[in-house]
Amino acid sequence: MEILLLTVFLSLLLASLFLLLFLRDKLDRGLRSLEQDSLRPFQPEEPRKANKS
Repeated sequence: MEILLLTVFLSLLLASLFLLLFLRDKLDRGLRSLEQDSLRPFQPEEPRKANKS
């Protein structure tokens, strides 16, 4: 019976850790998705302004 309680506790701990990391990733990235990130190399680059130093 003790092993069942330990298994349930560890399962809940891992599930809450996954949920926390998932939500943090979603909040950090905003509305971007993995598909959009994978297409980023194909986007045209914006020209940089030259520094006049």
